[in-house]
Amino acid sequence: MQIGVFTAGDLEPAEMVALAVAAEEAGFDVFAVGEHHNPPYNSSSPTTLLAYIAAKTSTILLSTATTLITTNDPARIAANYATLHHLAPGRTDLVLGRGNTAKVFGWFGKEIEYSLPLTIENYGVLRELWRDRPYIWHACTRSPEIADLAAEHDDGLFVFAGQTEHVARYRERAGNPTLGVLADDDDLGEALDIKPDRLLIHAKSPDHLRQITRATTRISTPTATADPSTHSP
Repeated sequence: MQIGVFTAGDLEPAEMVALAVAAEEAGFDVFAVGEHHNPPYNSSSPTTLLAYIAAKTSTILLSTATTLITTNDPARIAANYATLHHLAPGRTDLVLGRGNTAKVFGWFGKEIEYSLPLTIENYGVLRELWRDRPYIWHACTRSPEIADLAAEHDDGLFVFAGQTEHVARYRERAGNPTLGVLADDDDLGEALDIKPDRLLIHAKSPDHLRQITRATTRISTPTATADPSTHSP
């Protein structure tokens, strides 16, 4: 199991960079940052953040939590993340998500009511444009169709620790199921119950990261024995 940390993006950009550097120094396998476009978040451009972090680190895997497949042009996603993939070869993957803020959809000329068909359509375009992409995960919080999409294309599935109702469906249908879970440090037990391949814990600051480090030493020593990022669809 890979063990890493993620930020929702509600820190200053320099603080997120410092958090990623500290995570690598602490021995974590993965650092991920979510994409948000509304206050109090400062992570509207995760590829820029992750590229800078890649230059400041050397081994930690860099991912997203999540990249919005609905409000982003899939061609732009392919261009941005392909560039990141070339700058940090073997160290990147991404988690695709729908988003849940109607106002943000409007800012990009989209309607949240169509987020599910937009997800499926844009994902198809992304696959066609970016054939040598790194591993892709799908964030699934409420729609079984997303679990089915991940299973159909042999992608990974990411869930929150408290929203795991589609995990069994995904594992039954996927040829090579790879499960990730986002958790806070107070619900690690619930996260571990579903036996994830990747566990990402919400880190709020370098001080909080030290608390997480102590908690994860009771689970296992962080290693990269399983590396879903190297799995090619």
